[in-house]
Amino acid sequence: MIMSDHKQRRRKNFIKFFLPLYPLRVFRSTKLMFILALMFALRIVLQMIAIPIPGFVLNFSFSYVPVMLIGWYFGPIYGFMCGAVSDTLVYLIFPGGLWYWMYAIQEPILGLIAGLFASWCVYRRNNPKTKLGVDIAIQQVVYIMFAVSCYVILIMWLSKEATYQTQVYVIYRWLAFGFITTFFILIETFTFYNVIIHRQNKTRNITFIYALILVAASTLILSFMLGPISTVSYLEYINNTPPNAWVKYGAVYYLIPRVIVQSIKTPLEALLLTSLILAIDPTINRVLSNINNRWDTLNIKS
Repeated sequence: MIMSDHKQRRRKNFIKFFLPLYPLRVFRSTKLMFILALMFALRIVLQMIAIPIPGFVLNFSFSYVPVMLIGWYFGPIYGFMCGAVSDTLVYLIFPGGLWYWMYAIQEPILGLIAGLFASWCVYRRNNPKTKLGVDIAIQQVVYIMFAVSCYVILIMWLSKEATYQTQVYVIYRWLAFGFITTFFILIETFTFYNVIIHRQNKTRNITFIYALILVAASTLILSFMLGPISTVSYLEYINNTPPNAWVKYGAVYYLIPRVIVQSIKTPLEALLLTSLILAIDPTINRVLSNINNRWDTLNIKS
């Protein structure tokens, strides 16, 4: 009997890791549907006010924050599905270029990643044995990976022979070095300041830490890893030939500008996401509490 209860508890915990609102049915709750619709609307609005970077296929935008919030509160499965829906809506409303699956998959992946980080965050918050130092160490690993990946990209292209054009590029890349270093110093200072100020509030600190990790990790995966691969594959798809010129000069045209933009955007996006999560949490918890109470009442009556 004890063994059976233990198995049931493990099974329930496994399900809730991927479906944190279980046993609630999202599409049968008016309040949860309203929250989803609000996130979709916010995604579209933020896409409308994205700032294009002149000369590059790149925008300065926080339009992915709503997708992260969906994954954070609804879990990785709903995050993946809703990411696909939001990407489709944005493509239909703001058509630009051909639809390509490697671009389309990025938003669902973001929702999936956000849900996984949020579920792990909840596990760490609810575990009485949680040591904050472990979570800070995980965060430091992600930050260091973020900075090192940026430095490696730049160092690889700083080693090329200098010509008239590449002299300008060298200055450009060293400017990127400065942005990355500034980002790393600022985000580390802000992290430890927050941890020290709120050291008695474990829930807030763990939420804060994993929200920051989510933004840095999603930048690494989507912008620096999947982004270049998708671009090369897309150009090959539309031209029916490998884009040799892009492969040769792509780091200058694509990666280095992205490193600079992300070094500015990532800390701002992290602060925006953490602020929204900390602000929304009480409201979401009240909504879920009311729905759960109603669910329990219906189950008792039935």
